[in-house]
Amino acid sequence: MHDMHGMRDMLAPLTWARALTTWRFAPVTAVLVAVALALYLAGVLAARRNGRAWPVARTTAFTAGLAVAVAALMGSPAVYGDGGLFWVHMIQHLMLIMVVPWLLCLGHPLSLLRAATRGRAHERVERIRESKAAAFLTSPLTGLVVYAGVLFGVHLSGFMDAMMGSPALMALEHVLYVGGGYLYFSQLLTQDAPPRELSYPLRLFALFMGMSADTIVGIVLLQATEPPFPAYARMHPSWGPGPLADIHGGGAAMWIGGDGLMFVMMIIVMLRWLFDRSPEAAKAGRFFESVRQATLAATGDEAAPGTGEADRARLRTSADVDEDDAALQAYNALLSRLNAPETGRPRTG
Repeated sequence: MHDMHGMRDMLAPLTWARALTTWRFAPVTAVLVAVALALYLAGVLAARRNGRAWPVARTTAFTAGLAVAVAALMGSPAVYGDGGLFWVHMIQHLMLIMVVPWLLCLGHPLSLLRAATRGRAHERVERIRESKAAAFLTSPLTGLVVYAGVLFGVHLSGFMDAMMGSPALMALEHVLYVGGGYLYFSQLLTQDAPPRELSYPLRLFALFMGMSADTIVGIVLLQATEPPFPAYARMHPSWGPGPLADIHGGGAAMWIGGDGLMFVMMIIVMLRWLFDRSPEAAKAGRFFESVRQATLAATGDEAAPGTGEADRARLRTSADVDEDDAALQAYNALLSRLNAPETGRPRTG
């Protein structure tokens, strides 16, 4: 704790220049990142020896994820976030729980493990991948519970106060962020060697629920009437915003930043669904198209029950309403009946 107070006293006011140039070397973090990168690159070489070309884009994404982790844990987000600025801590939080896992997921490390192994090692990897434990861990419900649990457990409890006095708990927080984020996003954004495929509607729903968790945490912090973390308030630098304003800034970062990143992820998943020509994607798309067709076919049914049955049937059975001229004519006929005077409505169909 004394070291943290000394760091607080030595912190210069945060500027854009200092945000880009302030660094604090963390030996354990540096070693872990180096080991992770070395293992990944070794996997790429092993995959090539097995005759499996590995996309450069995936290696680049994984390396970028490690680089963002270094920036979050050794750059200004760590220095000023640990030094008492809560809104900076929340930026570090978003980097570790969303940006880093997202980039690591795009590296497809589990798929690389499958490509890099052969023989008995590959068989063991496949047995683990197809096990009940793997199915449980990769379940969207498990990922969502862990993700929300980390958010609520860290920011809506006494964990933050305890963490400020314990380097071990601070390290645990970072592990929970990256691990929880990876567990949550790996199957929603990339489907990295899953034991089963998740449908696009389920992925979007899981991302929406995660966005709701971000919103809840952000709003709770924004509505705080006094600093909820006394230890953090005591660490607060005198040149920064007031302790309560700092908490509100962190809540805004969580709400706006977290929801913004989650919205971008949802857009990407929807675009992937749009361009996915697999049978599973087509099946899900066909479900929503059938709902749309049933809605169109019900046009005017309450106002004129029993009319236009041939037109309604044409709409329900069309393969693609937008490309089917007969279906469009049927829909226009239903609209005409709906807008016709009561005495002049056709009774045939």
